[in-house]
Formats: sequence, C-alpha cells, structure tokens
Amino acid sequence: MSEKPDKFSRRDFLRGKILSRFVDVSTRSLQAKGEQIANVAAQYAAPDHLTEPAQQTQRQSGSGTFPVIRVPGAIQESKFLAQCTRCGDCITACPHHAIVLAPPSFRQAAGSPMINASQQPCLMCENFPCIATCPEGVLQPIDKGLKYKIADARILDYNCLNGTGRAAEQCSICIEQCPELGAIVLDNGMPSVVNDKCTGCGICHYACPAPTNAIAMMPLLQRPVTLTVGNIPHDS
Repeated sequence: MSEKPDKFSRRDFLRGKILSRFVDVSTRSLQAKGEQIANVAAQYAAPDHLTEPAQQTQRQSGSGTFPVIRVPGAIQESKFLAQCTRCGDCITACPHHAIVLAPPSFRQAAGSPMINASQQPCLMCENFPCIATCPEGVLQPIDKGLKYKIADARILDYNCLNGTGRAAEQCSICIEQCPELGAIVLDNGMPSVVNDKCTGCGICHYACPAPTNAIAMMPLLQRPVTLTVGNIPHDS
C-alpha cells in the first residue's frame, strides 16, 4: 500500500487521480501523530483562557457560537463544545487527514475538531472511523443508507469561470469531481448546488480551478442534539 504524499494538488483533481489516491491511504502514519495531537489539543482543554467572541451577525446568533464545519455526525454546536474533550481521537482515526484542530482565532471552538476543505475535503468514509472512535459520543452515527451532511456549498457566480467568461470552454470541474450524483447541476451554463443532495464534503471547493474560489462552504448552524433517522439536516 502506498504512502500518502504530504499534500494533493488541484492538478491531481483535474487529472482524475485524487479520489483513487485517497482510497490507497494507510492510517499507520497517523498513529505516530497521536501524542503530538494530544499535546496540542491539551492547550485548548480549558475554555476560560480563550478570548470573548466578536459581535455576532444575526445569522450567527442562532447558534451562539463561531460557525465551524464539523466532522460527520457532530451534534448541535453548544452541546458539541460542552462535551467534546478535544482528545484528538477522531483526527488520528481519519485516514485522509481531513480533520484538523480549529485554530485559536476560532475562540470557543479553538482546539476542537473541524474540516477545512481548502486544505483537505472530507471523503465521507464508508465506515466513518471518526465517529466510531469518538469516546464522548459527540459524533453520532445515523442509519446505514442515509447520508451525513456537514455543510452547504454555495456557488459564487461572480467568481465562477463560466460566469466571468474567463474559461476557454465551459468549466464543469465541480460537477465532475462531486461524489454525489445530482448534487451540482448546470443551469443555463452555470453550476448550481442542490442542497438536499449535497453533503458539504468540500471536494468541489477544493477542486475549483477559478483564481478566486467560486464555491463557498457554509457551516451548518443548526444540528440536532442527537442525530436521528430521516433526511439529512441542513439550514433552511
């Protein structure tokens, strides 16, 4: 089994190689990072040393916390922050290096696990080892056959190559790389996200070739206290 390179480039996506290379990643190299992750996470274990949050927008005030794209299965944000011990087990378990620690600038969320699709999208593993390894239950499984949702993708028409006319021919990279059939469609020559089918994995964001990324990833501000059987939850 081949070792995972330090990083993947958008060129790999365009060549159609990235997903097959992700599948061939070994988790063994991550185990050696366990102690390092624990030491870093320990810096954020106590919330009283963190600064107060900046004034929130009306959209943010619904959750009362800094908006963060969480790991699949994450429960409602205030409950997540109260119960997550920042142990780093989900980070160690992720075979694709998609889970990282939120930086200090994220205030109350600092040191907690999150997804940064600009660096590494979530590959939505079949068995979700991140959920299975969580000792506190802040990552909850849902019934087999249902889909997890961690974010909403939004197309920024003013940055899209199709909208600006900068593409030599019509760009469809986001549609080609999207793992969910029908989650991104072309509407009058412009890509459009079907949120009921989009899982928010961030692959489209990572793959977008526009000079200024044309796909914004919007964190879910409303998540259930515990995930239950049904449709994928998403912001209205």
